[in-house]
Amino acid sequence: MKFWQSLAFVEMDQMVELAQFCEDAGFHGVSYGDHLVTTREQADEYLYRDSGNVFWNPDTHWPDPWVMTAALAQATSTLNFLSTIYILPMRDPLSAAKALSTAAYLSGDRVTLGAGVGWQKAEFEMVGQDFHTRGKRVDEMLEILPRLMAGEMTEFHGTYYDLPPLKMSPGTNRPVPIMIGGYAPAAMRRACRFDGWMATSHEEAELYPLLNTLNDMRTAQNCADKPFDVWTGVKNPTDGTHERLAEAGVTMVNGTN
Repeated sequence: MKFWQSLAFVEMDQMVELAQFCEDAGFHGVSYGDHLVTTREQADEYLYRDSGNVFWNPDTHWPDPWVMTAALAQATSTLNFLSTIYILPMRDPLSAAKALSTAAYLSGDRVTLGAGVGWQKAEFEMVGQDFHTRGKRVDEMLEILPRLMAGEMTEFHGTYYDLPPLKMSPGTNRPVPIMIGGYAPAAMRRACRFDGWMATSHEEAELYPLLNTLNDMRTAQNCADKPFDVWTGVKNPTDGTHERLAEAGVTMVNGTN
């Protein structure tokens, strides 16, 4: 099992020192989230708390994950970096691929893309992206991104994106792993097509039904035998929690700040 430390909500001037500390302590990597802005008044329900309220405020730091990754990579040598999660459909595929591939290249391929479709409609509207088509657009983006990031000549003609033959350079030295976050059936099925699935933080007992659902989906899609990561935070672990979860298929555990 690989252990990650969350640097979400950490003030930016502490990030380098904390990343170096995590590397020295033996963590596999660090993770951090993604939002462009925080509105003064919350307009949309936050889906991951019973209250529906966010637990940050407009002064909370949300650095760009790939700019931050490129910076932290220069101050570390073995630490890995994971977005939890990068809201892919708020961007166009070219901009997303450029930022991600640059961070991957500068880090020596220590980057994993943790992607999701997002929940905050107001943020989508501010950048002129359609909130209601975000899942379908993500599916097209996830076809385009690996080819662009690899430095391949890429041509794509889809419902939402239409690209003539083009190439993004430099390409990465190896494919960027792609993990998908979300609990909707579409999100979990999407995860099965890539390198892993991401949950938020759960009590141990809450994870087993989710893992069973995920395994059923992987079997239905004939991909149960391929390498696959499962990432989650674990609330209130007890003796044997991590061993039991590893046996059930969890490969990555995230700490909290």
